Amino acid sequence: MITLKIDGLDQLQKQIEFTDPKTITKATQAGMVKAGSSIKTQVAKSIGERYNLKAARIKEDISKAVIAPDGMSAVVRFKSRPPTLTQFGAKPGRRGRQPGLGRGLGWGAPKPAGKPLTAIKLRSVGRKPEAGAFLAVGKNGNLLVLRKDSQGKLHAVYGPSIASIFGRKGRYALELQAKAAQLINDEFIKGFQKKLDDIARGYGGR
Repeated sequence: MITLKIDGLDQLQKQIEFTDPKTITKATQAGMVKAGSSIKTQVAKSIGERYNLKAARIKEDISKAVIAPDGMSAVVRFKSRPPTLTQFGAKPGRRGRQPGLGRGLGWGAPKPAGKPLTAIKLRSVGRKPEAGAFLAVGKNGNLLVLRKDSQGKLHAVYGPSIASIFGRKGRYALELQAKAAQLINDEFIKGFQKKLDDIARGYGGR
């Protein structure tokens, strides 16, 4: 969960200090509505630049902004449901060719050696191996990445959730928050200014 607070509003109000307070209130609310509606897009854009996830999947785990009654802040919640590793561009591994029985009547080492399944979580790091993981078809027909635990039970392998990426534990959390906040703030200014312009045109027609 994050709380969006508008920066620079006091400067805007000083610039139009002689305007009717009701006009400022309407413009502020219009700015918050525009900023709130842009949150999914702006957050997905900032996360997608760092993490190998599609914007549509990121948006699934971002709630609609809840705007405070005073129009000065909005709360956005993120789901902690992690995406499966298949959504991070997982590619299946490759088995090495098994040679025949040797002189000791045992199997030799595979030549060439096999390669593990790989996936890209962070774009800057690139494709990384996932030891012991493999692709399988789930009950609903979707591809899953599975891995056996120490007891031999199969478990699905997941990547980081949107909540963890954007929250305190995320490697680029502070950077993502700052970038998203700036983009959202820009949207607020656009909505604020547009409302002022609309009101001005309405007064001009009287």
